[in-house]
Amino acid sequence: MASYQVRQRDPLLDQTTQAMLERRGRELVGVAAIVLGLAFVALLASYSPEDPGWMVATDEPAQNILGRLGAAVASTLMVVGGLGAWGIPVILLVWGARFVLHRGAERVLPRSVFAVIAVALGSVFASTHVPGADWPFAAIGLGGLFGDTVLGAAVMVMPVSTGFGLKLLSLAFGGGLVAMFLFVAGFDVRELRAIGTYLMTSLVRSYAMLLAAAGQGAAGTARAASALAALRTARQGAPAVTAPETTTPPPQRAGAARRDRTLPPRAHTQRADPPPPAPAHPPAP
Repeated sequence: MASYQVRQRDPLLDQTTQAMLERRGRELVGVAAIVLGLAFVALLASYSPEDPGWMVATDEPAQNILGRLGAAVASTLMVVGGLGAWGIPVILLVWGARFVLHRGAERVLPRSVFAVIAVALGSVFASTHVPGADWPFAAIGLGGLFGDTVLGAAVMVMPVSTGFGLKLLSLAFGGGLVAMFLFVAGFDVRELRAIGTYLMTSLVRSYAMLLAAAGQGAAGTARAASALAALRTARQGAPAVTAPETTTPPPQRAGAARRDRTLPPRAHTQRADPPPPAPAHPPAP
């Protein structure tokens, strides 16, 4: 049986061009994920309970940035998931940054399938906190309907008191949320070690700078105190300096002063001494 050799066709693009196109494609996927994440941030941030949604029927214009569609999506997410819905844009932004920076993009498929669990843990963890005065729902907690339902079931099976069990559940769900978020966001051991090293180094440097600033402040205070003490010592040891006494002439009467100005000054004459007396008897020859 005859065999024929078929010449293989040359690839349309070389390996360098294929690698470049693959990188650009990943970057486009990352940009799309970032844009979608920013869109979720916009619709969640501009959410208003008065906007039309599946729980509100109104003809008023939507106050949401993305219009009626954004209002409907935001209403659904906030009612069902509460504050845990913010995990959706966070995950999208993280993976978008990974695709753009080409850091761990190959881990997106085995990690992103657990994103729903991370969002659910965020809702339950939010339900463990007391809503503030600005929370728009009176009968729904911070975790939405899903978070309140799961938290209520978990509190019922706790063998401790409700208050203490709520604190334990908050700690457990918070730790699970952090661990699941790091896993879903694609972090591995090497990246976590690098982040821990950076944080530890920054903490040590900040502590060293604080100590240096405190040492300089203490040294400056000591120098100022020494200079002040030396100045006080110099002031106490120096002799007291008194002003010279000035004598003022006694006041003269007006008439005497007038005479002194009218009379000419007297001439001072020197009186000559008298000649010595002659001897009484002439000297003997």
